[in-house]
Amino acid sequence: MNRDENSLHVKLADEAVCIGQAGEQPYQNIQRLIEVARSAGADAIHPGYGYLSENADFSRQVTASGIVFIGPSPESIAKLGDKRFAKEYLSLHSSVPLIPGYAGQDQDPAHLEAEASRIGYPVLVKASAGGGGKGMRVVHHQSKFREAFLRCASEAERSFGSGHCLIEKYIECEKHVEIQIIGDGETTVSLLDRECSIQRRHQKIIEESPCPWLSHEMRKSMSEAAIEIANLLKYSSAGTVEYIVDIKRQSFYFLEVNTRIQVEHPITEEVVGIDIVALQLFVAAGGKLASLPQLDTIHQQGHAIEVRLCAENPFNGFLPCTGTVALFQQASDVLGVGIPNVRYETGIVSGSVVSVHFDSMVSKIIVWDINRTLAIQKLIYVLSNTVCLGVTTNQLLLRRILAHPDFQDLAYTTSFIALHEAVLLEPVDTELISRDMLMAAVLWSRQHTRAIRQARAGAFAGIPAGFRSQPADQTTLAKQFISCNLSLLGHESAMEFMVRNASADEYEISHLSTDFKPEDTRLLFNQQGGILTRRFYHAVDHEVRQRVTASMLQTKKDLSQNNGKLHLHVGHEQRRFVVSMISSDEFKREISVYSPDMGLAVSYAVLDQLSWAGRFEERAKEGGLDSSGQRKYLSPMPCHILQILAADGSKVKRGDGLLVMESMKTEISIKAETPGTVRMHVEKGSKISEGVIMCEVTLDADK
Repeated sequence: MNRDENSLHVKLADEAVCIGQAGEQPYQNIQRLIEVARSAGADAIHPGYGYLSENADFSRQVTASGIVFIGPSPESIAKLGDKRFAKEYLSLHSSVPLIPGYAGQDQDPAHLEAEASRIGYPVLVKASAGGGGKGMRVVHHQSKFREAFLRCASEAERSFGSGHCLIEKYIECEKHVEIQIIGDGETTVSLLDRECSIQRRHQKIIEESPCPWLSHEMRKSMSEAAIEIANLLKYSSAGTVEYIVDIKRQSFYFLEVNTRIQVEHPITEEVVGIDIVALQLFVAAGGKLASLPQLDTIHQQGHAIEVRLCAENPFNGFLPCTGTVALFQQASDVLGVGIPNVRYETGIVSGSVVSVHFDSMVSKIIVWDINRTLAIQKLIYVLSNTVCLGVTTNQLLLRRILAHPDFQDLAYTTSFIALHEAVLLEPVDTELISRDMLMAAVLWSRQHTRAIRQARAGAFAGIPAGFRSQPADQTTLAKQFISCNLSLLGHESAMEFMVRNASADEYEISHLSTDFKPEDTRLLFNQQGGILTRRFYHAVDHEVRQRVTASMLQTKKDLSQNNGKLHLHVGHEQRRFVVSMISSDEFKREISVYSPDMGLAVSYAVLDQLSWAGRFEERAKEGGLDSSGQRKYLSPMPCHILQILAADGSKVKRGDGLLVMESMKTEISIKAETPGTVRMHVEKGSKISEGVIMCEVTLDADK
């Protein structure tokens, strides 16, 4: 589509055709896709793992048009791709163990609520069609059931074209384990197991193969059940049979069949040494699996782990994030050496735009080693030396999960993130942010300034920069003001610093007070220099100072790209950083600094004194009420308003729902942060851009 014009997959293609505009959802337009394929002379379509990959009608229409569909038959997708039909079919035709639940046709909320009570809480409500964690909610109490069902049905209707839902008993001490299969209509081969228990929002973010907890007997039984399911329907192409494993009872239950290639298929390829996509093409071309001797005996060798790097903020409820990737570098590029058995599957490069139109995943990183311990260590090392600047990602969370002691416990469950949330989402220690990484931003900014001034100095090249007539006056000393938005790192407020040279390689860092009161903002509108000066001194009175010795040991910079690597000597330590100038002018710069040692990226805004002073009002309002006691809720990105939960003029308490929005294929609930009266600025169905006021909550006078 038009938004993909400069994307990596378009650049890599031998031929690319624009199929429509972003708002038209062209990738789900079956007729348009077939028309383009025929006009291009394509003889086959591979659906990947998008929503149409499990759409039986898509498979049927592609086949009817004379084009080969690289996937299962429409009949297989219809029976297995829909979870309700799959459960009904398997309950009648197989011995595969099923989770207790309800998969009937009656979708009346009252009937479903009664079924949930019969099954017993907690229950899982989920869409019959599709996958990827969409249209899925865990319900622990009857009072929350109806709201959860309506949200699931709504999300499923938008994502898959069907709002039909089913209910299952929710097993709390569970693992998510799946068996990869490949079939040709006559023969089915199990490529053995993967574990996908590390999840957020019911979506996988870390997968590994083999599942380290499974016994040989259970692995064998799960593979046999998967083959039985495939053989019932003479299954052709790749597929995945997913199970819930109850670790307390040491039993497994059928969950669903994904009638497509999975996002996590590379880890299976790494441990069994077989290219699954190549097998799909082989089968689609009429090949028979029995003719491939390497499939006679499948063995898992070593251990593979995959992480999904996603553009999202884990510290803010995993809210998806958009933006431009200023710098993306794989570990081998950062380190300058190759690392064996490391694989990146990504659609981004430096300069790519992460938009609201697609899922938040930007890259998969896969490693293999001879055992699980070494694979974990390698992945931590590789992930720490992978750089993605300009867009907020879950990189730090992934690193924390891999390094967590309980990840070494083979019995970890799908509740891992929830159980360890306090540690995994602990706010980042500010010491590194306020010294070492800060100095990297300062020195990089100064080097950039020096280069710009030298380039345009001309006849004034011999005049030193920073000349002042009153060098002892605090307000006239050459200095930089730097702010850091800590909400991306788990903190509620920003940090602000003043940095100036104390001597050649010595810098004085002043941590400025951010305790501004709303009434102080009136100073912004008074143009008298004396008031501005007094306001500056008021901030300096609250500073905390430290002196830091910092110098560049080595720098590699590409001024045209504004990216580079720094080796700094800070105090008595050497530090290594990757730096990118996200935006730049002479008075304000945004600089992202990445520390491979910490696996941490921090964005700094570097301002001159006048620009910093001009932000008094903005800083006074950040994160708080304005002077009239109003809290404004702005759209964090372009979005679609799905539901209004609080009517205009209604009273709300802290934590009450205000509205539900959708962006990047994710539903996001906006909740009141303070009690008060609601003023709603949007309505159901509104499509709004980033930064629009959606609603306000005014603090009641008696509060």
